[in-house]
Amino acid sequence: MHDPMVVAFEIRRPWPQRSTSHDAKPGAPRWVIRLRHTCGSWCGSDRAKHEASNPFPWWRLSSYPPFWTLAGRGWYWPALITIWHVEPGGHDSGEVCRHYERTQQPDGTWTSRTLRGWRWHVHHWRIQVPPLQHLRRQLLTRCAWCGGRSRKGDVVNVSNGGGRERGPWWRGERHLMHLDCSAIQRAHRMCLCVDPVCGDADTTGRPYGLCVRCGHHRQFGANAALLDRMRLLAAIPVGQRDRAVYARVCDMAEAARRG
Repeated sequence: MHDPMVVAFEIRRPWPQRSTSHDAKPGAPRWVIRLRHTCGSWCGSDRAKHEASNPFPWWRLSSYPPFWTLAGRGWYWPALITIWHVEPGGHDSGEVCRHYERTQQPDGTWTSRTLRGWRWHVHHWRIQVPPLQHLRRQLLTRCAWCGGRSRKGDVVNVSNGGGRERGPWWRGERHLMHLDCSAIQRAHRMCLCVDPVCGDADTTGRPYGLCVRCGHHRQFGANAALLDRMRLLAAIPVGQRDRAVYARVCDMAEAARRG
């Protein structure tokens, strides 16, 4: 996927927040602060160097991930300032400002060396301050589907392919929605016909593509269970949300995933 931006540096805030998804699982270590490395075939020619010295020494900041497990409880250190490196000319990240250098040895093998100079291309930096971004989103951004505000636990940060329109900071972001609102909008955009008329079919014979009958697109590989869930969401009127229905759809999806 084409992306001209990559994170060069992150400055994390000095206090963490709880992350229940990173709580210690049964049998897993209850204390995880620093990264650990186990050599494998993917290390290649660097294996001897890894075995001679720890790739994640205690004195290097990059050895400490943003997610910690302390006494079995998960914690996350969010970024206070993020510095992005934007590849010049719209190229994909690493095409112009190289991240790696590969050298062919006399025996025909290849070795790679990580380059870090690109991180200091100040003229390619774009600085992001997440706390200010969150504040702007809470005060100014409205859901493109229901018009509701962005709140903690119910943020407006999902885009269904509409992109995030940039503009003056006082206007807020556009084309963003709540998570459940984006699912409802997706259901309204999807072909839910009982007998769709599409030009293509997958290996099981299920049609997909533009439906001539309704003018919407049928998702590739859409089975009966998915269509039932989407019909429940599509029954919600345009511009409205129903969290009870969305929770029921999520439970149905989880049950289908577990088989």
